[in-house]
Amino acid sequence: MQNDNQNLADEMLLRELALPLIGKWVPFILLSLAQRAHNFSELHRTMTGVSRKVLTENLNNLQASGLISKIGETATGFPVTYQLTPLGESSLVILRTVKIWLRQNQEAIISNREQFEKTH
Repeated sequence: MQNDNQNLADEMLLRELALPLIGKWVPFILLSLAQRAHNFSELHRTMTGVSRKVLTENLNNLQASGLISKIGETATGFPVTYQLTPLGESSLVILRTVKIWLRQNQEAIISNREQFEKTH
């Protein structure tokens, strides 16, 4: 029983760690920053459909988790720039693998979704 409780506690910790990192916009933010550092306005323009509030929340979560860093302060009049940290760079392997998998399986996924919609 103790082992089961420990496994559950480990799973809950992983869930807590992962939640801020698996949001709808997180992969796009990280992949954009993989190309180069961006300021807030540049990121907001490239991510059509995300509100400023949601983008800010995602950036704060990524910064708190150590995947990105923020350079500059808005009070100085200079734009704030976001860039990947070494930890953030290490996440790119996973994101690129998921991106490849999605491309390889996109037809099947789309077909399955269409079938699901027809039957439900």
